[in-house]
Amino acid sequence: MLSRGFSLIEMLLVLAIAGIALAIAVPSFQETMVNGRSRGVAESIQIGLVKARSEAISRNAPMRFQLVSTLDSTCTASGASRLWVVTQYVGLTAPANTRGVPAGRCNVAAYTPPDQEEPCPATPAYTVNTAATPPTAASCVTDPFIVDKSPADRVPDINVTATPTMGTPAGFVVTFGALGQLLANLEGALPAGSPAYSVLIAPATGVTGRSYCLEVNSSGNTRLCTMACPCT
Repeated sequence: MLSRGFSLIEMLLVLAIAGIALAIAVPSFQETMVNGRSRGVAESIQIGLVKARSEAISRNAPMRFQLVSTLDSTCTASGASRLWVVTQYVGLTAPANTRGVPAGRCNVAAYTPPDQEEPCPATPAYTVNTAATPPTAASCVTDPFIVDKSPADRVPDINVTATPTMGTPAGFVVTFGALGQLLANLEGALPAGSPAYSVLIAPATGVTGRSYCLEVNSSGNTRLCTMACPCT
């Protein structure tokens, strides 16, 4: 018995069906990828906030969470970045003191030992960051006391909008007290709204995907929901 091959019409029909299936599957896969990126960014920022709060409680000292533009010596405060640092915060005991502010110093290694004398002594009894460097008052003053940092930013097509932003510097800063509660920042007063802070993590314009809202209430607890801010 001779077998019959596919006719041209049958081949075209198969190709048409395959094309339709591909047209349906590819956008769905792309959206799934964007959803994963959005959630990854949201969870990274939430991890940083939780880290700052837990460190404040364990150290019995104020800790500062801040979004920054980069993780090197060019970093500035930001209200629209996926990068963050957690630092020991000493502004409450010395309002004119900017120690704990990481701007321009985000490339500094995590601080060792973990807690810092206040005020900075003229001749520190310990070394900042490395045992190979003799302790000096200058190193004590300029070290931003970085405790933790976010991973490097390799996530495309995701925007971050954090509110409120402080006036000086214009960036997103959250300060936690020793009980885990929110404190006023060195740059300004504690926001009066409820929630006190919110961060919207959303796909870039023209990109389809899920948005996440991360909120911080006055007691310092965080909440992550799948929607535009505010969470309801």
